[in-house]
Amino acid sequence: MELLYFPNEFLTRKVKDVDIENPDFDPVEVKKLMTETMIKHKGIGLSASQVGMDAQLFVMGYNEEQSSICINPQVAQVSKDTVTDMEGCLSFPGIGMAIKRPKEILVHYYDEHLELKEQKLVGYSVKVFLHEWDHLQGVTFKDRATPLKWKMAVKKHNKGTGGNGHRY
Repeated sequence: MELLYFPNEFLTRKVKDVDIENPDFDPVEVKKLMTETMIKHKGIGLSASQVGMDAQLFVMGYNEEQSSICINPQVAQVSKDTVTDMEGCLSFPGIGMAIKRPKEILVHYYDEHLELKEQKLVGYSVKVFLHEWDHLQGVTFKDRATPLKWKMAVKKHNKGTGGNGHRY
């Protein structure tokens, strides 16, 4: 799988829902390939849209043994409490920005065995899940910033002082 980089237009498209009854791919194999690609690029999350796949799914995790695939992910609830933390993105190499996200979320998704899962996420997992979910909706890392904030992040990157966030 090849990683797409901004400004590739595919990154700004909402991708299609997966037909859970009849997916046109092997979910176990896609999880394996996407996780390998994510790890190769030193990421902790990777959306299908970042590899040119028109499907509502992403992987997240630190290694192959502990990675998850989320197919047709949905955010059911978000906490009112928020946290601002640094994020980075594999499709925007070297750029890091502080992004505000909820502290907790309740999510639904299908795993690689096409079993429906419900999970409450807190802390770091919230950030990764929502970052990848954004990608599937056609929302890029850049869209989460004001024009001034984006300009400052790019300027830091160009000076060699940016990129403090994990990449997804």
